Amino acid sequence: MNRRGALLVFIVFFLAWPALAQAAGDDPRAAVEELLVAEGLDPAKVRSLLQDSRVSVRPEIVLKNLFFSKPKGSGKDPDVMEIDPRQIERGREFMKENDAVLSDVERRFGTSPRIITAILIIESRLGTYPMPYNVVNAYANLAFMADPAYWEEIQSRYGDAYPEIRSDAAAARAKQKAKWAVRELYHLSQIADHLGIDPLSLSGSFAGAMGPAQFIPSSFWVFGMDGNGDGLADPSNMTDANFSMGHYLRKFGWAENASVEQKRRAIWHYNRSRVYVNTVMMLYEELGRKNHQESTNE
Repeated sequence: MNRRGALLVFIVFFLAWPALAQAAGDDPRAAVEELLVAEGLDPAKVRSLLQDSRVSVRPEIVLKNLFFSKPKGSGKDPDVMEIDPRQIERGREFMKENDAVLSDVERRFGTSPRIITAILIIESRLGTYPMPYNVVNAYANLAFMADPAYWEEIQSRYGDAYPEIRSDAAAARAKQKAKWAVRELYHLSQIADHLGIDPLSLSGSFAGAMGPAQFIPSSFWVFGMDGNGDGLADPSNMTDANFSMGHYLRKFGWAENASVEQKRRAIWHYNRSRVYVNTVMMLYEELGRKNHQESTNE
């Protein structure tokens, strides 16, 4: 199936998902509850979390993650994502408006304002892109694939639209994704406890990424920073997100005087996609080109 056909099928499916969710077989929450308890979470907390009405069985989240999560190139250039030129101009404005914070990040981690800004443009349009998914629900639905009966039901019901879902490779990926999602739910619970908030109040992408920098919980738990000095590392706070990005990139080898290949490797750890890396590097260069021209004119 070509990309346009697959997208049309998904749109039709998305509009119909409430009815399909009810038809997707037995509720797989029990299996995930056991896995989260095995990770070390309190059984009462786990049950309260997964039995909350804000958590619902949504096969559409599974399909989006399996088939629509990888960055894609544009029609003009299949190796680079399509970026509205206005976002580059907004990125330059963002660097000026947030010069103090971005300069602090650079002094601490050696990450220039333009690499932080380049990633923010892609991840959240500089913090302006809406985050409509309940993060717990996103990870719970991926974790539901750990239930063999539920996964078989998904394969049976959506195999005609997505024939590859019936393959052994898809089954292996689903199992791996479910295991990963359970760990992310564990770290999400830890972050919510740190912030003193209800984990079900957190919103993000369909893949469970949070805040302007789109960190997954396990990465933020390790690399999250308190950038604004309030004693909390909050993935939804822009200042904290900027410091956390600097921390992450430096850990994986970013340095402004590094080779292009070393810089690309650091970005690849942020998102393991060649198209993503190409796009970040393109934005990084564009944001720097304007600054170079301005300094030359001065």
